[in-house]
Amino acid sequence: MEKNGKQRFRALRVIAAVLANLTAILSANYITFYILDHFNPGFHFVVRSEFILTKYLHFVIPVLMLLTALLYLLLYVGGGLKAKKLNKKRLIVIFIVDVLLAGAFAMTVNARAFGWVKWLRPADNAPVAIATMPPKSTEAPTAEPTAEPTPEATPETLSQTTPDSTANPDLPTLEPTEEPTPEPTPIPGLLGNKYKEKFADGQPFSTEPNTSETLADGTTRTLIYTFAGKNAAFELYQCTNGKIKYQVADVYVRDISKLTAAFEKDQNKTKKIRAFAEESGVLIAVSSDYFAANANDEGLIIRNGFMIRSNPCRHSDLCVIYQDGTMRCFDCKKDKIDNNEILGSYPYHSFYFGPSLLDENGAAKTQFNSSLSGPNPRSVIGYYEPGHYAFISVLGDYNMIDYNGKNLGNSGSPGMTFAELSTLCASMGMKAAYNLDGGRSIGMYWNGKLFGHNMRAIGDIIAVTD
Repeated sequence: MEKNGKQRFRALRVIAAVLANLTAILSANYITFYILDHFNPGFHFVVRSEFILTKYLHFVIPVLMLLTALLYLLLYVGGGLKAKKLNKKRLIVIFIVDVLLAGAFAMTVNARAFGWVKWLRPADNAPVAIATMPPKSTEAPTAEPTAEPTPEATPETLSQTTPDSTANPDLPTLEPTEEPTPEPTPIPGLLGNKYKEKFADGQPFSTEPNTSETLADGTTRTLIYTFAGKNAAFELYQCTNGKIKYQVADVYVRDISKLTAAFEKDQNKTKKIRAFAEESGVLIAVSSDYFAANANDEGLIIRNGFMIRSNPCRHSDLCVIYQDGTMRCFDCKKDKIDNNEILGSYPYHSFYFGPSLLDENGAAKTQFNSSLSGPNPRSVIGYYEPGHYAFISVLGDYNMIDYNGKNLGNSGSPGMTFAELSTLCASMGMKAAYNLDGGRSIGMYWNGKLFGHNMRAIGDIIAVTD
């Protein structure tokens, strides 16, 4: 009986030791990943991946801690801990083993997630040009046969047949017919004659109005910069609501090619927003989706009408901007995303990050399937109609780095939750809105200035050029 008791305690001690070591290993990795979040922009893909337990670490670790504590309590109450003493030497060995295992686990996850081992991360193929949307038909309508026209009366005939009102006062006096006002000539492009006052007829020009207004929700909105060119225009607003600080760019483009992207396919060749913008010669830019750091090489990635990647979309929502200027967001949990169908519909850009912020009716969403839905710095691309878009950059509780790399100190802004961001986009009247890469990546560049954290290099930007 005593032997069976020792065997029983021995099994419990083994199970408790395994749970304790596993808890230590996973805890070490959780801390490692948290630290990486400060330095590696791909962390958000690791925590959302299904590789081993990374997606559920914050649930698994507390459960393991509880089970381990209960087993050791059971062993203590039953006297099982007296059978085996843990001396200093044994504890040091256990600690070293745990650290080595934790390091191996962390290296394996990061090698898979960040592409440190090339054979674990298949290379993207060369960009493939997507077919250009055929132009709208401008053929003249086929003439319908008409009846023979009635011969017009000559002036002599008119003078003879026109009733004399003076001779017969009951007859109405004929008024001269007014010439119809000619319709304005349509302007080619996505917007036609709409918003034509936003654009410049001649040389591009910019202004710095610095005019403020208070909105119904208490937001102070200041128009700080405007640009008007032949094919692109935007108005830039600085907004403050309580402690929350953000910028909104109201963007108009006549040609979808003016809503452009600059990117690096290799995540080891990252740049700050300023470098991307200056090298590309764009007018205004925000951080994009950093597709090169995607842990699972997932998603349909299209930039400037070229397909870079066409892999399944499993975990993130997809945003597509088509050549006709329309923008649509696909919910990966609700919609079956057919890459071939999208590719056959003339896309120009696609982003794989998310989530999408509005429903199909343009109303704010309330539920988001994301572990990153708390207050954070955010970047957004919004859509009103073909040719009319918006960029949003929301500051969070981090330092701000200016255009010249100077640290301006903490922003004092708490950031926004997905729910708050969704409500903001809906209140602005957007039909669709999509969350892009946030955190320390965010920044809004314009006219040699920078608003944002810009604390780490990124892989791509979405921008406007004239």
